[in-house]
Amino acid sequence: MVRSLFVVLSDATGPDTDAEFNRWYSEQHIQDVSKVAGVVSATRYRIEKGVTVLPGVNSDRHGFVAIYELEAKTKDELEAFAEALRAGISSGAVDISPTLDFVGVTGSLCVPITDRVTAK
Repeated sequence: MVRSLFVVLSDATGPDTDAEFNRWYSEQHIQDVSKVAGVVSATRYRIEKGVTVLPGVNSDRHGFVAIYELEAKTKDELEAFAEALRAGISSGAVDISPTLDFVGVTGSLCVPITDRVTAK
């Protein structure tokens, strides 16, 4: 089954907060978000710099990406997830560290438009 995704690109506020940012995100934040209603799984990645994917294709400026698989299948269900996430942040159930560059963070809710294609 192909699931909807919540994709978050993020960075620390600076080189001096990078270690604490990564500790917080990996040990606390991703755990908190995974408890929000509708989240099935969560994985965090470091974006590898200096590898050319294709000539002319720019790499992302961010250093990290978190990918959350969601149960949501409709816009209304995505809205419900987003509301639950906002409520979790407001209540403190989902911690936000001052080491997160919140101005530069991007988050996208994505719904599948094809079936999963696997290598043969």
